[in-house]
Amino acid sequence: MNISQLEMVLGLPRASIRFYEKEGLLSPERLANGYRDYSETDVETLRRIKLLRALGLTLEDIKALQAGKLRLGDALRTQEERLRREAAEREAARTLCRAMELEGAEYATLDAGRYLNELDKLGETGVTLTPPAADSLPVVRHPWRRYLARLLDHSLCILLLNAILVLTLRFTFGEGLLNTLVQSYLAWGIQFLLEPLFLSTWGTTPGKWIFGLKVRNADGGKLTFREAAARLSALFRYGEGWSLPGYQLYRNYKSYRACSDGEVLPWDEGISYTIRDESGLRGLAWAGAAALDIGLSVLLVFQLTMPPVRHPLTVAEFARNYNDLVRQYDLDSMTLDETGTWVVPQGTLSLGNPPPIFHYETTGDGVLTGVSFTYERAPDYFWDGAETEQTAAFLAMLAAQPGVSLFNWVPLVGRVSNELGNGNENFRLTLAGLTVENEVVYSGYRPVGGFLLPEEGTEQSYAQRFSISASDE
Repeated sequence: MNISQLEMVLGLPRASIRFYEKEGLLSPERLANGYRDYSETDVETLRRIKLLRALGLTLEDIKALQAGKLRLGDALRTQEERLRREAAEREAARTLCRAMELEGAEYATLDAGRYLNELDKLGETGVTLTPPAADSLPVVRHPWRRYLARLLDHSLCILLLNAILVLTLRFTFGEGLLNTLVQSYLAWGIQFLLEPLFLSTWGTTPGKWIFGLKVRNADGGKLTFREAAARLSALFRYGEGWSLPGYQLYRNYKSYRACSDGEVLPWDEGISYTIRDESGLRGLAWAGAAALDIGLSVLLVFQLTMPPVRHPLTVAEFARNYNDLVRQYDLDSMTLDETGTWVVPQGTLSLGNPPPIFHYETTGDGVLTGVSFTYERAPDYFWDGAETEQTAAFLAMLAAQPGVSLFNWVPLVGRVSNELGNGNENFRLTLAGLTVENEVVYSGYRPVGGFLLPEEGTEQSYAQRFSISASDE
């Protein structure tokens, strides 16, 4: 049965049927063409919903009945008592209205106090008349849900900020209070742009959406960008204490207490704030989103530790990878220019032991296939080899190898650190399609803990050939 037939059989408008389906009260099957096919079970379910709603039972009651958490007899008994109480209240209100009418009461001279005393007397008999709840805008009284939603929104802004810095500038904030403050305020700057945009177009934010929270104006419409920005400004001031350490925690606590006590928070004045439901599954969804946020943050850290160029390298791109490694790993090495030549710092008078000169092998279209150097040093210096340069050169090429990614980079760096031999000894290592070879010939030196010390009374000589090339293995 399609929805048009269902409307005719039940006398229910299509909008109500769709609403009940959205609330999870029925789940019609889908045909191959995507249209809903309502069964006799669905028809009977809607008849029951129509009857119980006509009797005044709430959707929450009907959901509990469907789930077997509530007996129909108990629900009807509760509803009967509610209707009896409402009938008594309506009769009391009708009686008082009639008395005021007969006494010729006028608004300008109305003695409201006397009639309120009459209402108090009615209260002693169990009949209480109060202004309807609709006289005040709805406000969510769930401080933890609200706080966790806001926390996730801000964490996503921090993630976006770090992604921009890492992917464009190869930079991230270090530790320390000042770095934390700068990062926080930049993230708030992003939030001041995105949250009003979300609220004015979507009516919620990612964190609020997970918890079923919606923010509307007094008329039930979406906030304008200006209204949403003003709301966030008040929240930043009164709820987050301008994000100042210590004061922020104090404002968080005060806001929590005020919300728990049912007070309207300063940024919610004139705002309708509603929650769809209080399902515990939303907490699990939030935990999953938070875990994803943390995972993406970790990937950004890995992204920063890995050189930026991941495709076949030119000499200039090799230099870029090499220089990035020197900066990120704080290596004791000079940097390379676009031709692969060492950049000598301005004002340097002597390099002591100068670094080895790299030689590059490329294809006809400029793709780098190998890096090598031959090093013969003067005999007068204490020597510890060119280990920094050869390690950085190997990692610069390794990052561009097929099969090397963020997910295996850290283990590969560990292998290089453990398996790449000392610069003053012969070794050969094949890893991820690259072969590294080091050949050393020297005399007149005594090896001590990886260093070479000249032996007195002997003539020193030293020659090293180091190469990185694509492996055939």
